[in-house]
Amino acid sequence: MSQYRVRTPEPRSRLSQALAQVMNETRQRQLESEQQGLSSLEHLIRVAQGHSGQSHHLRRLLLALYNGDSWPFEMQRLRGLDADLQADALTVIQMATYSGHEIHTFIEGGDALLKRFWEIEEANDE
Repeated sequence: MSQYRVRTPEPRSRLSQALAQVMNETRQRQLESEQQGLSSLEHLIRVAQGHSGQSHHLRRLLLALYNGDSWPFEMQRLRGLDADLQADALTVIQMATYSGHEIHTFIEGGDALLKRFWEIEEANDE
């Protein structure tokens, strides 16, 4: 008889089961935040391309999500938005937090669009 015995693997440990559950919940949160956030992001982009005060605040929000070091976002700007834009802004913030993707990657030509917003806002600061 051989000195080596075949054994069946042990069931997953509680720790690995808990880790798998957390990973599944995190992925589910990512997917849900992306699904909810995409239409909100489209709405914010449409308004941000305008010339109103709300457009200005939304450009600043989108730039903060794009490059927060260069464009810190002052929270009082949310008060300058209509209720539906506030809700969309919070949804997009949640999407940016949980999705694991940079905000500009959700937008076709997103990098160029946000660079254009950057130029507009730099000109506003002068």
